Amino acid sequence: MGGHSNWPEWIYVGVVVALMVWVGAEAWEAERLVEHVPEDAKIIIVTGQQWFWTFEHEDGTKEIGELHVEVGKAYKFEIHSKDVNHSFNIHDYVVLMDAIPGRVNTVWFAPTEAGTHDIQCREYCGLIHYNMRGTLIVEDPKA
Repeated sequence: MGGHSNWPEWIYVGVVVALMVWVGAEAWEAERLVEHVPEDAKIIIVTGQQWFWTFEHEDGTKEIGELHVEVGKAYKFEIHSKDVNHSFNIHDYVVLMDAIPGRVNTVWFAPTEAGTHDIQCREYCGLIHYNMRGTLIVEDPKA
């Protein structure tokens, strides 16, 4: 019965592979968020405060509670908070980033199709927290 000697090696290989996959995915995720922001990404300054989100476009246009973007363009969110911790979350695009007072966190995304998506606050930032929603409106300029 020489079968048992294969066990430890098999477990070891499994652990190493699992670790590599996990670390690889983590690293990829972090890089996607921070380093490889497309050169032509438009910056949108996102400010969380009780009880709403403000979005400021590069040209100075401000939107409250609604954000209009266009299909096929990349956008970089610079996320700030005016008061407590909020969490900026566009569920459909797996965009999730904390808004923390005194810090700027960035995350980017590039919408691929027109539509309307919910923006939520994931932190329990107070009583009216569940109203702290916004709407992401992705428009297709060609349509």
